[in-house]
Amino acid sequence: MMRKLTYGLAAFCLTAVLVSGHASNAWADEARGPGFKNGIPISQNDSQTETKDQGSKVTEEAENALANAGIDIGKEAEGNGEDGVEDAAAKAAQEALKANFPRLQTTVMTGDSNWSQPFVNDAWITNNGEGFHGLSTFLTNIVGNVLYRTYTSSTGWSPWVLNGQQTTNYANDVNIEAIQMRFSGYVNNQFDIYYTAKLEDGTTMGWAKNGTATGTMGTGHYITGFRMAFYAKNSAFPYSTEKPLISAVPDGIQQVDGALRYVNGDGSAFTGWAWSGNERYYFVDSNPVTGWQYIDGFKYYFDETGRMLNDLEPVMGAKGPFLISINKQMNTMTVFAKDGERGFIIPVKSFLTSTGPDTPLGTFQTPAKYRWRDMNHGIFTQYATRIWKGFLIHSILYSKPNGMTLDSSTYNYLSIAESAGCIRLLSGDAKWVYDHCALGTTVTIYNSPVPGPYERPAIEQIIPESQTWDPTDPNIAH
Repeated sequence: MMRKLTYGLAAFCLTAVLVSGHASNAWADEARGPGFKNGIPISQNDSQTETKDQGSKVTEEAENALANAGIDIGKEAEGNGEDGVEDAAAKAAQEALKANFPRLQTTVMTGDSNWSQPFVNDAWITNNGEGFHGLSTFLTNIVGNVLYRTYTSSTGWSPWVLNGQQTTNYANDVNIEAIQMRFSGYVNNQFDIYYTAKLEDGTTMGWAKNGTATGTMGTGHYITGFRMAFYAKNSAFPYSTEKPLISAVPDGIQQVDGALRYVNGDGSAFTGWAWSGNERYYFVDSNPVTGWQYIDGFKYYFDETGRMLNDLEPVMGAKGPFLISINKQMNTMTVFAKDGERGFIIPVKSFLTSTGPDTPLGTFQTPAKYRWRDMNHGIFTQYATRIWKGFLIHSILYSKPNGMTLDSSTYNYLSIAESAGCIRLLSGDAKWVYDHCALGTTVTIYNSPVPGPYERPAIEQIIPESQTWDPTDPNIAH
């Protein structure tokens, strides 16, 4: 089943929140903030002016901001194809970057479950000199995720949350001491995210980057100000990155005597999940685990370096039976393999999806498959697997039963554009389900603010509006 496709989707994405799912009580109130200063070098004062959204038109201010962020937009792409023909892919990627320009909007919990006004991009986030008790950041205007978590000495690190979800909400007498932030997906391929904190004693920290911590740990101090900025990937950052965290010892994953270790900032041994950028590890007494491990009710696999693998097909193959688990709220599908009598607890793969308000919740068994399916009078999908009644797992949308007739917006805005109830996947992912999940496969659809055993996938590279084929489709010669 298909939703009426919104063709003004690019304009929609300039104003709508990149929500991770549907209705949830885990969002801070959304409203426009006081400023819009994407990528512009940080001002010496906090006054900002808002740039009005103009749909797909790139404003002069946005172009200047991109240039200031280290992105050359004044020239055609220098890379040329054969015979001196301009590299169309590079040009298209450059235009797409201008049309997908991040906007970060943040609110903080100020006490008694109240939330602050929204702050946008590089504005100092403050609470009249008082501490913060929760954090929520929206990412708009660009494809991808912003993830963040907070630390207090009494509770440790909160779970990672994303795209407007709230971090753990603390009592009025518990203040946030440290913060970590990172991007994933296309936005992460284009931009580095930097952030700094100001403590209640007036100390301003150096800038942290891409998932490292800023603030303090175990000192009795806490954060009263927070600021973010993003710069073109790997471009020079002109502000100090020295000493972003005050702690007894460096916090996080590090090399100690030639071996990977995780040490808490307070000097204690660490057991739990840890991240280096978007790579995920699990440590026991500060040492990384390797091989197969039972953690939190699932069976994970870690390579010889300790890095968790989130695609286990190279390790265990693709022979079923499988169980398909779909988190409607977070638009995430996880395919599980069976671990003997323990049941389906091995997460083999995860896929980004688009669901819709009418997507049914419950447990079903797949009764039929279709190589191509006319979904709604000339809107076609491929690799369709029926779940129940008119609800199917299928690819993104085509105008004909032909892999060269893709609607590119359904690729770029997967998880943002809703279906009318079906489970939409990239064509390559839909084919994987079609090929490897036999008829009778159990499909469970549920709601949860936690994507699943793996983090929510993201679109890594957007495609030009004019592109009529899905780069994940194995039947298309790229």
